[in-house]
Amino acid sequence: MPDFLQKRRLVPAKSEALPSIGVILVLPRKGCWQTDYFDLLDAVCTMALGGRGNRASSADLQQPEVHQPRLSPVIGRNEGLASMARVGIGGIFHETNTFAAPTGLADFQILRGVEISSSSHGARTYLGGLIEETGALGFDAVPLLYAEATPSGTIRREAYVALREELVGQAAASDLDALLLSIHGAGVVEDIDSLEEDLCAALRQRLGDKIPIVATLDLHGNIRQRLGDLCSALFPVRLNPHIDQYERGVEAARCLCEIVFSRTDFETAIEQVPMLFPPVPTSLPAFVELDGLCTEIEKQEDVACARVMHGFPYVDVPCIGASVVVVARRNGTDDARRLARRIAAALWERRDQIKVQSLPPEGAIQEAMQDGRTIVINEFSDNTGAGSPGDGTHLLSALIAAGARSCFSHIFDPVTVAQAAAAGVGARIKVHLGGHSDALLGPPIKADAEVLGLNHGLFRVKSPMGTGETIDLGLLATLRIGGVDVVVSSGRRQTLDDGPFIKAGIDITQFPIVALKSSQHFKAWFEPRCARIVTTDPPGLSPVDVSKLPRRRLQRSMWPISTDVNYRAEHQAGQEPA
Repeated sequence: MPDFLQKRRLVPAKSEALPSIGVILVLPRKGCWQTDYFDLLDAVCTMALGGRGNRASSADLQQPEVHQPRLSPVIGRNEGLASMARVGIGGIFHETNTFAAPTGLADFQILRGVEISSSSHGARTYLGGLIEETGALGFDAVPLLYAEATPSGTIRREAYVALREELVGQAAASDLDALLLSIHGAGVVEDIDSLEEDLCAALRQRLGDKIPIVATLDLHGNIRQRLGDLCSALFPVRLNPHIDQYERGVEAARCLCEIVFSRTDFETAIEQVPMLFPPVPTSLPAFVELDGLCTEIEKQEDVACARVMHGFPYVDVPCIGASVVVVARRNGTDDARRLARRIAAALWERRDQIKVQSLPPEGAIQEAMQDGRTIVINEFSDNTGAGSPGDGTHLLSALIAAGARSCFSHIFDPVTVAQAAAAGVGARIKVHLGGHSDALLGPPIKADAEVLGLNHGLFRVKSPMGTGETIDLGLLATLRIGGVDVVVSSGRRQTLDDGPFIKAGIDITQFPIVALKSSQHFKAWFEPRCARIVTTDPPGLSPVDVSKLPRRRLQRSMWPISTDVNYRAEHQAGQEPA
């Protein structure tokens, strides 16, 4: 059971005899969504005895080990645990690349009611953590609506409004005591610069100010103080790759439990930092040091969360860039703001250490061919996980031209998949592969290809990044073009592990070069399994050099696009970031 469900003074001294107790639980007939009542009974007994018992908590099972901030003990309601609070769970989740093609309603996977629970069962995702811990804490969970789309362009207003009104309407009609949201932080809608602010404002308008709203966030969100003011608490993911999504969901649910039962009032301070950089791993020394600072701050008694958010650079909106989030119990001081600024200053001081090394496709291939070991080449600039189309041809064309024996996952081209399916396995076809979405991403590859296989790309993620999540890439065609075995998909998702290769009938251990489209998340699975990773950054919509993208709406200077940014001077002048 979570530490904060144990009252500190209930733990007996070693010399004290443990009391004999009897426990009666009065439970509602309809029960609690995904809750094991024997676990609940075990938790109550454990509380009374002042120990954790033998049941492993989600924190105990966490891989890798991640520090969990301390939360204060819960003061139960007079009604007792039998009267369970009704907690809504839902969200609209999208990372928007405003330089890509627009996103419509058909691009969203929409889950309603029990679909939210069933799709997240066993998944190490934000939703998985929210749902499992909500049940473990004994809440009466009310699944509402959850909509998510693969990162892509600006969301059509009518699509977003339809989803927002359904979610808000369900929340208002469900007699909720509290609400848990899984949102991203970088959602952009036509005429709405922040999906998340607009959604939370609409929920506040319908639910009122007394209903607690706690949300998880992606660390690539572009957020400002208004979102912190609309929510009771925010819990951004800590790591990139995001292998701690589940833990953040657990953390958010535990915080909500304290708010509901202890009536704790949290303050969320968001400090914006004028930095705009591409997706980078938190294994960089600068971020290892920053995470250590955040961990130390989270050990303070009143601090529930201290996180660095990297921001998402592939949008053209006024509110953009890195930020720091600190959530602390409101105690009449300005501790949350002071601590957020302390972390922000440390981030700013390390700005010159935040870099991504990359090569042109030809250079990356040459290095890989000379190495002789298993090398992974990642095409950073056409990452569907950052909203790029996924049909760029720069790297694949270079592999074919070099005659490199390699495998590639995957290029998005439903037309070519349909052509291969019509021809059948074993056929030879003339393809115009990829290059259909944007001239920046390269022209179509005109080639003769052998159809090696046709398979459905449905599988569960085994990478630490999203373990257990279901991925559906639609029909896959495996083509051989020269020395390259290419996976062609009819669905858009970035490559996280060898799942797409396996479904396409490709054994990556038989290839000296494994090529894929991703910027960072693939590293969680591939890095321990290859000799080296070489990054290539040809022209694309999610480039390493974020200054290459045309921006019209920036309202302040941002490093490193501008070199004359003086962050410290802004605070010395008493100015708040926009």
